[in-house]
Amino acid sequence: MTINKTNNKVNLDAGIKGIPVTLIGLNEAGKTSLALRLATGEWIDNTVPTLGINFETYRIGDTRLKLFDLGGHEVLRRQFWINYASNSYGVLFIFDASNQERIKEGKEWFWYLIDNLEIENKIVVAFLANKADLDCMTLEDIIQSLELQRMSKYPKISFQIFKISVKTNFNLPEAMDWFSKKIQEITIDKLLIPKGLIISNTFGNIKLFLDFSDVTENIDIIITMLSNVLEKEENSLREERIASIVSNYGQIVFQERGEIVISLITEINTSHKNAQRLIDLIFEHLEERRSSSKDELIKFIIKTFEIPKDEYREVSEISL
Repeated sequence: MTINKTNNKVNLDAGIKGIPVTLIGLNEAGKTSLALRLATGEWIDNTVPTLGINFETYRIGDTRLKLFDLGGHEVLRRQFWINYASNSYGVLFIFDASNQERIKEGKEWFWYLIDNLEIENKIVVAFLANKADLDCMTLEDIIQSLELQRMSKYPKISFQIFKISVKTNFNLPEAMDWFSKKIQEITIDKLLIPKGLIISNTFGNIKLFLDFSDVTENIDIIITMLSNVLEKEENSLREERIASIVSNYGQIVFQERGEIVISLITEINTSHKNAQRLIDLIFEHLEERRSSSKDELIKFIIKTFEIPKDEYREVSEISL
């Protein structure tokens, strides 16, 4: 991930880690074939159905997408679709345009996702009417079958429909070009203002506390919120082990992996997804053991957040 900073605001763009997007659709709609086509540029037949989650990286121009290919079997739709789509900047919904009955079934599941998705910020949706090389429905019939007039209820969603063929590559480059440019538009101005960072364990023992602005002036508020989340984690942290709390002071985004909890303190209007992306970078750094000391870890965090040396300090001897 490339992070640029202007006026103490971290700007998240389409860097090396990739912008997370979700690929969904019913089984046999062509999801995995599409993911492989985007990753390799080739048509690969006889693909094995996705039974859980696969991911591929796709780059177009300056945009790198981290594409999560979610299984399309019914048992997987409720469990994974909402969880992953809620942390994505875009959704690719692919369906078999040559099978009217499957389009109707896909419509039900698509609207189940959208109606249950907490849309925090703008997102992009591309409807991919696959198998256009076969005898398929017209765009007008597809729009009516999917009930796309209902999209007017969701002004934060930018959407477009494309007839494509994953097999022949018909219209797929045009569809992905539109999708990538729209993703760029909604991510390039996503700004994040970090105020502080806390690394602790699940028992509440703080291992590292960095103050980027005025955290220590509100130390009691911060510690109380952190303590409440850790003490009542079964109620506060979802299955993904992620939570967010907003107060008059600011927003704290928590994420737990194993015995470690990282809490990023930001301005109130910060995107939860952007904060989570920065937390993910720190977790990946820790999991790959790229730092052999606390000082090296601090240097990595400061470099990642691009915090000037005179604008942070380590806070010690704090307990919940």
